[in-house]
Amino acid sequence: MFRRLFPLLTICLVWGAANASASYVYDFPGTPGSGVAANQTNPQPGNATFGDWQRVGVSAMPTANVFDSVGWQNTSVFDPTSSYVSFNITATGGYHLDLSGTITFDQFRSAGGPTKGRVEIFLNGSTTPFDLANWNPTPSIQGQSLNFTPTTDADNVTSVEVRFYGWNGGDPGGTMFLDNVTVGITAIVPEPSTWLSALIPLALIVASSLKWRRSRRVAQGE
Repeated sequence: MFRRLFPLLTICLVWGAANASASYVYDFPGTPGSGVAANQTNPQPGNATFGDWQRVGVSAMPTANVFDSVGWQNTSVFDPTSSYVSFNITATGGYHLDLSGTITFDQFRSAGGPTKGRVEIFLNGSTTPFDLANWNPTPSIQGQSLNFTPTTDADNVTSVEVRFYGWNGGDPGGTMFLDNVTVGITAIVPEPSTWLSALIPLALIVASSLKWRRSRRVAQGE
C-alpha cells in the first residue's frame, strides 16, 4: 500500500517546492482601448491577479485597442507625482512573486507628446522604487524591452505596482499610448504553510494505511 502511495507523496512534495512561471499581456481591446483586467484577451495566471490600469494626471483618449492618454508633463524636469499610468500585480494569499526583470511593450507619441519615458517598479506597498528604467518615446509605433533587477524568494514580493511616466513634451495636447504590455514572472511560489497544509490529508492517509497494514500482520501472526 505504501509503495502505491509513495508516488503521490512525491508528486505533492514536488508541487510544493516547484515554481510556476507565468506572463500576462495587456492588449487593451475595445474603443477606446480598455485597461480593465477583465477585458483583456488572455486569462489571468494562477495564484496571481493583474489589476486594472489607472491614470494619474492624464486623461483617456478614444483611440481603439491601445491605452492612449493626453495631458502628460511638459516640463523637462522629471516629476514623479505629475502624470503617469499604472497597474498592480497581487499574489494570492500564501504565495509570493519572483519577477523575471523584463517588461516589454509597444509605444507611440504624437507630435508634442512626451519625449522622455520611465517605468518604475514598487514592491509591497513601498513608495520608494525598487528599480526603474528609462526609454525615449518615438513618433512611430516601436517595441520596447526594459530590464530590471529580478526579485527572488528572499524579497517575499506579494504585491507590485508598475508605473509608466512621460514628460518633456512640447504640447499639452500631445498624446502617448501603450500596447501589448507584457510582464514576465519567473515563479509564483507557494509559501511553506500553503503546500504543507496540502500534504496533511495525504500524510493522514499514509499513516492510516500503515497502521491498518500493521494491524493486519499482527492478526495474521506475521
